[in-house]
Amino acid sequence: MIIVTNDDGVHSPGIIALAKSLSEFNIKVVAPKGAQSSTGMSITFHRPITMSRVSKNNYDAIALAGTPADCVFVSIHKLFKRKKVDMIVSGINLGENISMQSFFSSGTVSAAMSGSIIGIKSVAFSKVIPNTTELLTEREFRPAAEWAKRIVSFLLSEGFPPGVDLLNVNFPLKVTKSTKVQVTLMAKEEFEDYVVGRTDPRGNRYFWLAGDKIEAAEEGTDAYATLAEGKISITPISISSIQRESDRKVQDHFDKLVNTQD
Repeated sequence: MIIVTNDDGVHSPGIIALAKSLSEFNIKVVAPKGAQSSTGMSITFHRPITMSRVSKNNYDAIALAGTPADCVFVSIHKLFKRKKVDMIVSGINLGENISMQSFFSSGTVSAAMSGSIIGIKSVAFSKVIPNTTELLTEREFRPAAEWAKRIVSFLLSEGFPPGVDLLNVNFPLKVTKSTKVQVTLMAKEEFEDYVVGRTDPRGNRYFWLAGDKIEAAEEGTDAYATLAEGKISITPISISSIQRESDRKVQDHFDKLVNTQD
């Protein structure tokens, strides 16, 4: 079984296109009732999480009034049997999730990470979207969704690479059957962060968090491949951030601190 979720909400054209492309597999769509972008791995403690069902135009889903991480945990621990879940597939996000800046705040990526942490292999799919106010439809996401199906099919057949728990996949603005794929490292930054400060009519200060995209990304990174080269970027992630061969070095580094406890 594959659990499909996202952070843009159960009615997002990205998740609808993804779910329809994966319909030949045994999938269950469990997604937030509304938009939950940039919620990271937030989970809901302060109120109950209600559930409703969505069924329209060959699209069936469960909508939860919670975060992307809530959707994964409720799916695994209550709605379905954990041992039957083969993979968590999250997306397709409305907008790319490249660089560490986006990776650690993205609800789409964090939904996949929630599965990885408890031992379920996961994939997060995101796509560059136009800088426009026009309403996006399912059709815009179909080429990316077909690629997502191709990637998921490969993973179900061949498995994940050794030591890899999560794949962060980003589609460029234009996606075709012949779009090139590149395995990438994660860029550190995508945005030059800044804070805009303003004053409201009552004299109270307020702030907007905003940022311009960095123009020159480092070659070999997800940012460069997706934004500069127009490629599909696949970034492998291990939830074990410290490799075994560095354990001794880390221990040596902190020996002085540890020894002062005696």
